[in-house]
Amino acid sequence: MVIKASRHMLRGQCSCFCWRNSAKRGPRGGLMKVLSIIFGLLLSVSTASADWTQDFAELKDIPRSYEDSGAICEEVARLEMQRLYPAPQYKVEVGIAYGDGSRTIGELDVVIFDSNLNKVLKIAEVKCWKDVRGGLQKAQEQRARFLKYNRSGKPLFFRSTSSNQTFEKEQFAFVKEFFSIAQKGSAAQGFEVELEYTLKEMHQHRYEMIRCQSQGQCAKP
Repeated sequence: MVIKASRHMLRGQCSCFCWRNSAKRGPRGGLMKVLSIIFGLLLSVSTASADWTQDFAELKDIPRSYEDSGAICEEVARLEMQRLYPAPQYKVEVGIAYGDGSRTIGELDVVIFDSNLNKVLKIAEVKCWKDVRGGLQKAQEQRARFLKYNRSGKPLFFRSTSSNQTFEKEQFAFVKEFFSIAQKGSAAQGFEVELEYTLKEMHQHRYEMIRCQSQGQCAKP
């Protein structure tokens, strides 16, 4: 199953509406069709801009370093998951490292907790790569590695990479739902969830966040 952000649904409905209404017969049918297409394109651009305005307003208060090129993708994924799994019933964490003893084995990109049960509900790997298939393969490898160690029975630590908050292994004991997230257009390559922005747009948004932090207008880690 492929999940797309709910804001896409509104765009899709409008596009279909515009297209159906442009199919009228008559001497002005061709002109109306062209105008409808132009209107649809303009609406799509303005909607995308509005989407980023909303996301930017939320991201500017999160003290995250964007030196890592994948950070912007993870944070956008966080916002989308928070909309799908809203508080207070759920809590979405980004970046939970796990390991045995003093050795870090891996990192879980997005973890969705059920606050009522205090258990992990779902885990997602986020890979906004130019090589989309390569990113999917990496996500699958990371998922398999986590399952291997989580089922081994060995003691494991779980710690947030941003706040150093620790979690109990028991909270991860019964998680069975895993999915992968990537940039717009990635669903055709096998990702279960695709975000609203293309890879190029992700890069642009990353630079905007870095610039905002350097100007002191956005939170820094």
